[in-house]
Amino acid sequence: MKLLEMNYADFEKAFKEPKTIIIPSGAFEVWGPHLPIGADTIVAEEIANRLADRLGWIVGPTLPVGDSVMVWGPGTVTARPESFKSYLEDVCCSLVKHGTKRFCFINPHVGNVPIINQVAWSMKESLSIKSCVVDWWRFIQPLCTNEKILDHEGQMAHGHASEAGTSVFLYLRPDLVKTDRLKKGINRVKNDYPDIGQFSLFKECCDDFVIGDATAASREKGEKIVELGLKRIIDFLNQWD
Repeated sequence: MKLLEMNYADFEKAFKEPKTIIIPSGAFEVWGPHLPIGADTIVAEEIANRLADRLGWIVGPTLPVGDSVMVWGPGTVTARPESFKSYLEDVCCSLVKHGTKRFCFINPHVGNVPIINQVAWSMKESLSIKSCVVDWWRFIQPLCTNEKILDHEGQMAHGHASEAGTSVFLYLRPDLVKTDRLKKGINRVKNDYPDIGQFSLFKECCDDFVIGDATAASREKGEKIVELGLKRIIDFLNQWD
């Protein structure tokens, strides 16, 4: 059930009891030549909608644009962290006024995570609001490893627009994947100190904004990833109090 599509009478009926709202957030950034610019946002909404359908919960407003400075390229749209935080706070505060007691953030874009965390901690401290966040692309990595879903490991499997991401899209939105453009991209920035945070733009790291092997992707792998991910999220949410 999407808040966007509800009328006020159904909204008032649904909100007679405290609710958990699912909030999708993503980004608008170049995702290789074969995947859409809104990839993170599309995945966030697809996962959020499937969760809502299976749980009978409500999906709130999507925050479609995040901080994508590091992935600046053709079509990228970016928001300052301060802008994203203010917008997220306003959305959440509005829903809290209506009686929301918990938020489940579905977020594939890593740049949004620290901002979501800040807002979640603030709401916990000042309003006793509970939150959880699913950092989708990081969340699926141990699932893929444990179930041996992918052909590759590391960046070749989970890099930008590579095997995992492309597989997920082939399952969720195959109509948006240009399969004739799948490629393998190598990170050309040598890093002997991955344990120390550094700041490299994607255009410095790779051609066509692909890091990893998109040619190894398949719909079958994407289905396994998504369904295992949904099951684990639902298992958590069903025991969340």
